[in-house]
Amino acid sequence: MSLLEEYLKKSVDELETMLKTLNSDLEEVEEERMFTLGQTGIHLPGATVRKYEAEVKSLKDKIENCKAAIEQKKSGN
Repeated sequence: MSLLEEYLKKSVDELETMLKTLNSDLEEVEEERMFTLGQTGIHLPGATVRKYEAEVKSLKDKIENCKAAIEQKKSGN
């Protein structure tokens, strides 16, 4: 089952709450990434960079699917 199909089972109110949470989570991860990767003099393994990239990508994907589900619910499809 795709994320979109999973999200379509939820109400618009649940989806809007979820969207706010996902946006907040994304903002936190991006701030943490900037802080961690922006430190000078500290070498971070490539795995750390990839971890942040994967987390950001996952959150953005969830946000896009959540927005699409909200649009579909509001348009009645």
